[in-house]
Amino acid sequence: MTAPGRLETGSVMKPANDRAGVVVVRDARGARLMREGVDLTEPFAEIESFDVSLDRREVAFSAKRERGYDIGLVHLDGSPISWVPEDPADEVQVHWAPRGNKISYFVRSPGGDLVRTVHVPTATALTIDFPFSVLRTLEWDAAAERFTVTADSPDSSARTEVMKYGGEERRVTATPAAKLDVEIVPLAGNALLLQPQSIAYDERLPLVIWISDGPRNGWSDARGELMQRVRAATIVTDRAPDETLWTAIGQLPWAERTRTYVVDASGHSVPREGALTIRGDSTVRPGRFRRGTNSIAVQPAVVESFSAGFIADELKGTSPRGH
Repeated sequence: MTAPGRLETGSVMKPANDRAGVVVVRDARGARLMREGVDLTEPFAEIESFDVSLDRREVAFSAKRERGYDIGLVHLDGSPISWVPEDPADEVQVHWAPRGNKISYFVRSPGGDLVRTVHVPTATALTIDFPFSVLRTLEWDAAAERFTVTADSPDSSARTEVMKYGGEERRVTATPAAKLDVEIVPLAGNALLLQPQSIAYDERLPLVIWISDGPRNGWSDARGELMQRVRAATIVTDRAPDETLWTAIGQLPWAERTRTYVVDASGHSVPREGALTIRGDSTVRPGRFRRGTNSIAVQPAVVESFSAGFIADELKGTSPRGH
């Protein structure tokens, strides 16, 4: 029997008696696991999730250490922490399987998330990859032989897949509501280029650099709407464009330099000559926008939705004037 205690992931936590009294305590020193007034762990910068196995009397948890989130194991009655062999990427959303001795968790890899299962007594690990995708949820079946995951990607809204815990017999059980007809190409180290599957020899395409407000490998309704309305290519990144990215863009033979846009809700991007930057600015009144020489400022919360409509209208020659 297991009892999840997932934190800040959208899951509903079970009653405290099903978690054997384990709680997360946060104070000036950090976040730690505690049970009945006794510390189970040292303080960490954050504890992202935990799960209790009543059968094993053991807690699996994801804690933020110096190099990111790692998975640890600690006994309900207290013990030194045993760390699962760490990955350079963050390891989050840990679960015990409902029976047996397996845990599962997500590895947030830059190239796409992974599901990793570990048989704890033998430390045998199995990994299932989801290229260019973000994993959202995982649910085990009662026999702990299969699990169901939900995932999305820059070119596809949420889908559901089911498989054996080693990745066998994998199949999609719920198809995405939206799917773009694009090819995903890594670009300049930390960006993804979403380009049409076929580009004519002399074709020139508008280019949108979209600084993601969420996971870089995730779906955006606003970005998806834009790409369904107009024929364009989009670069998805999680940071402001640097010279490495601009150099890579300059080598794209089909990119139309006079129709380049940057979408940045954070407002950190520096406007660049030849590109129109749509950025967040909390000083702009709700429902309004302010246009400068190479930029448009709107409320941060509406940057993505505003950009989708504005860019599509501008490319079709119907955009409004700034005010």
